[in-house]
Amino acid sequence: MPSALRERMEAEVKGLQTLADEIDKQTGPQTGEQTQELLRRAREVKSLKQQVLDEGEARKDLDDARSFLKSLAEPDPEQLDAQAMKTARAALTPSGLAGNPQGKTWGQLFTESDQFKEFTKRYGGRDGVIPDSTKGIQSPTFFTPEMGLKSLVTGASDTSGGAFIRNDIYTPVTDLVGERELTVSDLVTHGSTESDTIEYVRITGKTNNAAPVPEATQSGLPATYNAPTGGELTSGGYKPESGVALEKVTTTIKTLAHWMPMTKRAASDAGQVRTIVDSFLRYGLNEELEDQILSGSGSGENFLGIMNSSPLTVGSAGTDIDAVVDAIKAVRVTGRRRPTAMVIHPDDWYSTGFLLAKDTQGNYILGDPRASLDQLNSIWGLRVVVSEGLAANTALVGDFRFGVLWEREGISVSVTDSHMDFFTRNLLAILAEMRAGFGVLDSQAFCTITAV
Repeated sequence: MPSALRERMEAEVKGLQTLADEIDKQTGPQTGEQTQELLRRAREVKSLKQQVLDEGEARKDLDDARSFLKSLAEPDPEQLDAQAMKTARAALTPSGLAGNPQGKTWGQLFTESDQFKEFTKRYGGRDGVIPDSTKGIQSPTFFTPEMGLKSLVTGASDTSGGAFIRNDIYTPVTDLVGERELTVSDLVTHGSTESDTIEYVRITGKTNNAAPVPEATQSGLPATYNAPTGGELTSGGYKPESGVALEKVTTTIKTLAHWMPMTKRAASDAGQVRTIVDSFLRYGLNEELEDQILSGSGSGENFLGIMNSSPLTVGSAGTDIDAVVDAIKAVRVTGRRRPTAMVIHPDDWYSTGFLLAKDTQGNYILGDPRASLDQLNSIWGLRVVVSEGLAANTALVGDFRFGVLWEREGISVSVTDSHMDFFTRNLLAILAEMRAGFGVLDSQAFCTITAV
């Protein structure tokens, strides 16, 4: 008669199969509780199986061992659908419910399986060789992983040879979001401050009346002493007066900031994503900083940019190339400054007004097309900065040393889960911000070129 241990083990096997069938038939995904129950029952079957083997060893009951081993044979494929077969195989594989460890052959899986070890232990001699007397005995069924059931090994399937194919992941060395070249900040003067308010002196006008002065020929005071005119100047020996118009300007430190949400899982499992986000947030601040330096309106929390600081201005006379000379002349004559650079929109620079300008013979005026764009980014001795931060149909020429950027706090990136309900949703808020101020010390150090 079958032992109580074997009956208990057979009942556990049937229970395991029934549970697997129920999971296969359900519409939703397998739950964590169901997975734990499958693992528990598989461990129980394995434990009872070992106890039955030990009992058979003690009783030397070969017929009972044959019956037991036969009871562990693979279920009839016709009685199980494909999904049930998959669940049954997974429950009885050497690793419990796990699949094929990567890198192991079928032969390794078989010789390392519990079924093979138990069979050789039960019937093998001291040297491990199975004696002739055991011939005809059916061993426990060893189920290979999914790929073992395929008659054709194919690289197109993840359950066949494709399981050994690993995807190459391309990690670009350039940015993924597309960033414009930022160089305007390199043109201006950089300073630092430890305060949130800055006072500086701006030059608003200059008058130079220096002239030769004759010797005085009379000692009497002029009719209007504070403002001698005409002959009184000549005969009285008065020197002409020059002046510089100044104003005290107060500006405050502005905060530039933006943020992005990210899941904790992405931050933990995909380090490259966090790096991309950090890089993008830092770039975004630098782009806004450049826009503020050029075109800040001065209202609210905006910088008072160069374009809104009352610079000199000229219209485009003749060709656009000629207009640049007019702007240079205005800065040097009126502003008494030496221009260092020109900022221009891409639509204007890469046009027939500049890079594509040709003479009557069809030759390019600004240079050989075979040269690189970097080599061609200069005109009349000025460095040309091509920037989308400046509106089209307008160029800016100036001595950019008279634009000053005061940095209070550099760019910082911080992360928190305390925003809204992010803590309960496993979300992170990644914030980048900086604090800085900007001012133009001499508005006449700059001149705009406007298309007319």
